[in-house]
Amino acid sequence: MGSASNTSKMTTDATLRALKPGATATDSLPGRGAGSIYFECRPSGVVAASYRYMRDGKRCKVSIGNYKVSARDAGLALTALRAEAQRLARIAKEHGDVKAYVEQQEAIAVVERAERQRQAETEASKGSFADLFLDYIEARRGKATPGVVKELERLFKTNMQPHAGIMAMKARDVRTDNILAVLNPIWERGSKVQAERMRSFLVAAFNHGLTAESVVGRANAKVYSLELNPAAMVKVEKVSAPVVRALSDTELRTFWETIDSTEGVGPVMALLFQFVIATGGQRIKNIMETTWADYNLEAGTVRLMHRKGRGGQTQSRVHLVPLTPRAIQIIEQVRIINGDFAWPWTTNGKQHIVISSPTHAVADWLDSKHAVIEQQQTPSFSPRDLRRTCTQLMQKHGVDDRLSDLLQAHGQTGVVASHYRNNPEAALPEKRRAVELFDGALALVLGEVKERADNVVLLSSRMV
Repeated sequence: MGSASNTSKMTTDATLRALKPGATATDSLPGRGAGSIYFECRPSGVVAASYRYMRDGKRCKVSIGNYKVSARDAGLALTALRAEAQRLARIAKEHGDVKAYVEQQEAIAVVERAERQRQAETEASKGSFADLFLDYIEARRGKATPGVVKELERLFKTNMQPHAGIMAMKARDVRTDNILAVLNPIWERGSKVQAERMRSFLVAAFNHGLTAESVVGRANAKVYSLELNPAAMVKVEKVSAPVVRALSDTELRTFWETIDSTEGVGPVMALLFQFVIATGGQRIKNIMETTWADYNLEAGTVRLMHRKGRGGQTQSRVHLVPLTPRAIQIIEQVRIINGDFAWPWTTNGKQHIVISSPTHAVADWLDSKHAVIEQQQTPSFSPRDLRRTCTQLMQKHGVDDRLSDLLQAHGQTGVVASHYRNNPEAALPEKRRAVELFDGALALVLGEVKERADNVVLLSSRMV
């Protein structure tokens, strides 16, 4: 090498360990013009290694690391340094300028690492199936009714959370078979209407996800990168719940007289059923949601809020229901029990009765001895069948269909909508006539009178 401190062109571990500060050593690579490893012992005692080669008649040098002098030292063993030098020799042969090539590759690696980091961050920000449905629930707050939001939360907990693996999937990866895995157990346990409703909510959730990322001012940072709606491709056989069940006069009378003595049915629940019937078959859900502020017993009315369609609260309308002395007597009994709470129809004072409770109460009655009438089991019915029962009772006793519809606040289109929807109080006189006619018919069913009073007959005849 031209220096007294230089050693031979081939070196060993012993030679490198013996180097003193300022001394150098060379380890030639096999092959003509392949270059060599140049070792230099620094003042600190560290032996630095470089790959040295000729390019365009000039000697070039590229650092390849430090020699590992002892097991405790950092650096590379001689075999590893030779392998790295041979790699650089191949680069020199193929590309010429090793340093420029290595710098270029390092720059490319930096860009690739940054891209991988960006992709990882993007991947982490992509929401799961569970994230999507919860995001949809939040989007419905303030738009749908509180009851709908509560139902969405319940359906998520009951029907979706048990499928932990599917819920953890990225929403964009969910396919129809995953949707079927959620819906089939609901269908198979006999909840066919709920399966259809769950499917509708899933379709709505994925539709929300398809456009959510484009909404200005959106608080949720999750992205979904959806390209399709997997729930929309799933079909649920439509199940029409029976719409013909109405209680006979005997069934209605027995239910009225025995619901309060049925095991498992509390006094407030029993009074709720009687109040629904006494008001001409109002929707039980609307009754349950009322607060004491909705009742004006001096005027003899209760204010119900009807929320129909997708608009939820934005499409709410007031339905004033006139109260008969029978209905007022029932609500006074409720006041004795729940007068200190916000809701008349509550069993714990913390919230109104939930929608599933009346169904369970009817089931308890059907399982009781009271449901056996003249040695025959009463056919199954649901709380909403009481509404149909009241409708048919009015029909049988000559109450005009228009008045019946007005009292029950359904089918309010055309003339009824034009005259009454925007002014609930304007309809009260005719509603009151309807509920008085109904109460006369109910009194007959309950055996309180043997036949209708003359004034009831006269009122009825004017309506037909």
